[in-house]
Amino acid sequence: MSNYLKLQAQIQKLQKEAESVKKRELAETIANIKKAIQIFGLSASDLGLTVSGSVKRRRKPIQNRAASTTTTAGKRRGRPAKKASEPRGAQLTSKPKVKKNSAGADKRSIVAPKYRDSATGITWTGRGKQPKWLSAAISGGKTLEEFKI
Repeated sequence: MSNYLKLQAQIQKLQKEAESVKKRELAETIANIKKAIQIFGLSASDLGLTVSGSVKRRRKPIQNRAASTTTTAGKRRGRPAKKASEPRGAQLTSKPKVKKNSAGADKRSIVAPKYRDSATGITWTGRGKQPKWLSAAISGGKTLEEFKI
């Protein structure tokens, strides 16, 4: 139990020491900032501070916001206005529809895997970019034929 009490005393001593070091470093930092402000002639507005000390963020005036939405040619950015002859929602884009065969399934069919890693059981159909596990094995000296199913 005496070790615990010793540790508690050390903790309190270190906390007091840390507090005094913090106060000293804070005073030094404030002095350095004041010196820099005096040397460069800075004001609170130069630093982006208001009188209360908080950062002031203002919105653009309305006329400037409207001007920022136009391009140099004077045209507005964004989706073009729909024509009166177009039905409502005609400009909305949707995903391209996948053609279906007579059974109702997608034309994109599931392809059987052609290559398998016997250690992990991971498979690859042989389409697209070669997976990392296969390219690493091939660079390690194995051949593609060793992984054929």
